[in-house]
Amino acid sequence: MHLFDRLWKRVQDHAGPRPEVMKEKPEAEWVKPGIKLRVKHLRGDHAHIRHASLLGFSDE
Repeated sequence: MHLFDRLWKRVQDHAGPRPEVMKEKPEAEWVKPGIKLRVKHLRGDHAHIRHASLLGFSDE
């Protein structure tokens, strides 16, 4: 199974409701805490990750 397929299964397993403080976004997938991602990205702050590439993930 490819990395994307394994990650998507984890996302579906950890699906949760939209946090009340967040605006409605129909295209968003809300996930409960518990998945830790390793990403590579271009320079930027933590609030604005630019051009991220997924390197791997694990459950906390």
